[in-house]
Amino acid sequence: MVAKLKGAISWAGIVILGLAHGVLEDLMFIKVLVEYLPPSWDLTGDLFFIFTVPLAQLLTFAVTGPLAWFLLGLNHLPKLITFWACWIAARTAFLVFALNPVTDIAIYLAWISLWCFLLGLLVRYRIRRGHVTAND
Repeated sequence: MVAKLKGAISWAGIVILGLAHGVLEDLMFIKVLVEYLPPSWDLTGDLFFIFTVPLAQLLTFAVTGPLAWFLLGLNHLPKLITFWACWIAARTAFLVFALNPVTDIAIYLAWISLWCFLLGLLVRYRIRRGHVTAND
């Protein structure tokens, strides 16, 4: 009974965290990068999609990643795929609502997919090394 409740809470946490990531990126951009990086850095210019977007996403992962990995079980591939799908859905909805061009949305989603793919490679490596089990 307790194990089922813990599993349900873990899955709900993964979904909520995935959805929250869609908005947390912009908070990291506005509240951290814009405020603390020098104005001479053109964060919204040529560097935006190759520096600013990935950095904001990595900052978001730095804040919420340990929670997701150690407490919610993001180190299991089904949860990682669910997290990725929720993050993609939330980010797409947010960017469509903000009337971003389709090409910009595609770049955001490509970065998200890259981070989750790299995390998936880490999970696969850890499974092969015996650090994590493949089953939930």
